[in-house]
Order: sequence, then C-alpha cells, then structure tokens
Amino acid sequence: TNRNIPRGLKLKVRANETEKAIRVILQIHKEYDLDKIEQNSSVKDMKKILVPIDFSEYSINACKFAFGIAKKTDAEVKLLYVYEDPTLTGPVKHTTSWQKHEKIEAAEAYNKAQTSLLKFGDELKEHVGKEMLKKTKMHFALLKGNPEDVIVALCKRYKPDLIIMGPKGKDEKKSAFIGSVTTKVIEHTNFPALTIPKSAIYQGAKKINIMYATDFNEADNSSLNKLLDIVSPFDTEIRCIHIDIENDPLKQGKVDEINQSLKKEYSKCNIQCKLFESRDVIKGFEDFIEENNIDLISFSSPRRTLFYKIFHPNNLKKMVSTSKIPMLVFPV
Repeated sequence: TNRNIPRGLKLKVRANETEKAIRVILQIHKEYDLDKIEQNSSVKDMKKILVPIDFSEYSINACKFAFGIAKKTDAEVKLLYVYEDPTLTGPVKHTTSWQKHEKIEAAEAYNKAQTSLLKFGDELKEHVGKEMLKKTKMHFALLKGNPEDVIVALCKRYKPDLIIMGPKGKDEKKSAFIGSVTTKVIEHTNFPALTIPKSAIYQGAKKINIMYATDFNEADNSSLNKLLDIVSPFDTEIRCIHIDIENDPLKQGKVDEINQSLKKEYSKCNIQCKLFESRDVIKGFEDFIEENNIDLISFSSPRRTLFYKIFHPNNLKKMVSTSKIPMLVFPV
C-alpha cells in the first residue's frame, strides 16, 4: 500500500465492545445531522475550488484568484497543505524506542504544520481581506505525505470543479516555469487546473480576453463547455486559435466548420475560431498573446499526443510571455 495517500479513519475496538462502539458512532451521526448534510442540495451542488498551498508568495496569489472566482461563482474553497511525513525519510526501525521517537517526530511535524497554517490564515486576512474571507465558504485540509500523491488522491474524493495552483513552489529553482508538483497534478488528474504566476493580478471586474489553443482534436468541445462554465459569470471574449505553420488551405475549412458550430451551440457567447500563421508554434502563441492583450491561456491536453508535447514543461520555458499570464489546462 502507498503510505502517502490519505485514507479514511479506522476504528479498532475489542470484540466485546463492538456494540458500544456502534452506538457511539450512531450517536455522533445523529447529533451532527450527517444525513441532512448529505442530502442538502445547496451543499451538494456548490462548486468546489481546491487550492494546494505551500505558504509561498505563489500560494498567496493563487488564493487571491481562488477567492475572487469563488465570489463570482458562489463556490467553496478548500485550502490544502501537505506536510512531510518524517517516517518516510528516516531509517526503518522496529524497536519500541524508535517507534516512540517516530511518534514524537510525527507530532512535532503536525504541530509545526498547524502553526504555519494558522500564520498563513493571518496572511490571507491581510492580502485577501477579512470581508472576502467571511463571505466565502472556506475550509482547510492538513495532510501528510508527498504533495503530488496526496493532491491527486484528494482530487479523486473531493472532485473539485477547479484546481488553482502557483506555477512553482517556494523551494523550486527560479528558472522553473511550472513546478514538478503542478505538472504531476495536471498529468494525473482529470480536473481543470489553473496555474497562477506570481506576477499575475486578479481583475475580476474587467473584460477577460481568453486564448483557447486548438489542434482540432475531439476533446475541444468538452473542454470548451468546461471553460464556459467556469468563466460564465465574467465578461469574456474567447478566441480559439490554431497556429498554422504549413499554410495548409484545408485548415481554413476546418476553422469555418468550427465557427458554424460555435455560432449554433454558443450563440450567446463572444467566441470565435481563427487561424494564426507562424513559422513556429511557440512563437505563434507568443505573438498572438502580445498582439491581442490575452489575459488567460487555455487548452485541453490529450495525453501522448503531439499537441500535448508542445506544452510539456520543457517547452513551456520557451513561452516567456506566459510567465505573466494564468494558464487553464483541461486534462483529457
């Protein structure tokens, strides 16, 4: 079994105390009205935003976007901090004294993480604002293990509508555009992930110019639906762009077909598809972003395809202009 993945609480009782234990659990269930909570449609239907944090400046900025989006979409925000499990890094010992030492270390690690989380809560009041925090349904999760494993496992249970992450952690090199944890989360979950550079500024009231990069794959329709669902409360203009590096006349026909479909299916949305000619895909995106004042980049990332390889972290480093622009990825 993987010790890094959080699991449910197991209750071990003596055989002759089983009936007593069940009565206690049922009493807790009754006192906290757990049935009502499960059946409450307002809670069940509420959108969910997951924000993994590491207390860095990137985390603060990610939270600004999270609470801004939550306010517009009436979503709840779950802040997740994953701290290191000291038992995973130490030698394997089975002596009673070593087990006692491990328990002490584990308790210290938890207390340290809890203290840091409380301090981060104070920073949120300063940077996000007390009023915003009061108006948003927010809760914390404190789990131990490897961050990417824990985040991916939690996503399977929590099923967020959106994951918001800083592009890199506080311990990663400045040269890294997207951190290893963020990359692995995108690669191993099926939920939309929004990466927020430290320099990006949340401006929910202004019009948002969105570039959706397309390679004419089947996932685009599903991803566009998810994109529109996320940004529907905002004033947006969406441009589906395909970078044409071969001057292929057949591709204009595909664009015309897409525009007819968009006009039919998304008539109320400000959305249009077009070709953008360039000798290089990455350069083409950079030029389009600069020429059209793009505020958000979005695309679906079918795994093991050429288009996905274009957006692999090694190539993302070349996209200098995107270091200031949030990127919304739809894994498919």
